[in-house]
Amino acid sequence: MSYSSNISAIEELAASEGGIFTSGQAARAGVPRYALSYAAKSGRIERLRHGAYRLSSLPTTALDDLVAAYKLTSPDRLTYERMGASFDGVAVCGATAAHALGIGDLEPEPWQIAVPKRFNSRMDGTKFRVMDLGRSDVVWAEGGFPVTRVERTIADLAMEATEESLLADVLADAIRRYGATELDMRRLRALLGDGRLRSLLSAAGAYEGGPRELVELDGLGHAALIERG
Repeated sequence: MSYSSNISAIEELAASEGGIFTSGQAARAGVPRYALSYAAKSGRIERLRHGAYRLSSLPTTALDDLVAAYKLTSPDRLTYERMGASFDGVAVCGATAAHALGIGDLEPEPWQIAVPKRFNSRMDGTKFRVMDLGRSDVVWAEGGFPVTRVERTIADLAMEATEESLLADVLADAIRRYGATELDMRRLRALLGDGRLRSLLSAAGAYEGGPRELVELDGLGHAALIERG
């Protein structure tokens, strides 16, 4: 392809991938490595990691490096292929998932990514955890990567022995942000156990006579935290 054709192919690929793409994806689009190198030198694209690039004309986000790390776990596949029915079991998890979901105040780095089996990689700043995740355990974040659902994220953090007050903050934020929509308290109770959930709610101030009250909104597991006046 000519230079202009390569640039057009790069821009089209980047647009379909939310701005961040891999050299493997570019090769599938017919873009040779030398064209990526030239585009990087000319400032049209920015190298995020070895084999991962971002279209320079798009605004940066704090999660660009995380998106690049996720895509490099299967660098030849396009995101829409991984979003389909054949979910490959790779997803952002743990404290990184909580950060991506906007709940709690945990340190998200190093990035935590769940994989179905041992993953041999030396990606800097990334920790891979072998976990068994199904399609129902994840949602797709706005940045174009899968993240464990709110309930699974909280349960995983509890299993990691996250400090109680920090985990209680995660739970409180989750109820405030997702309690009326995506959070299912029934599923969370099944994952944590009734006693553990009560303990966390108590730590979050939702106990008899406490500053907050947990109110169930319907029979679908939706709930809200009400501040007592």
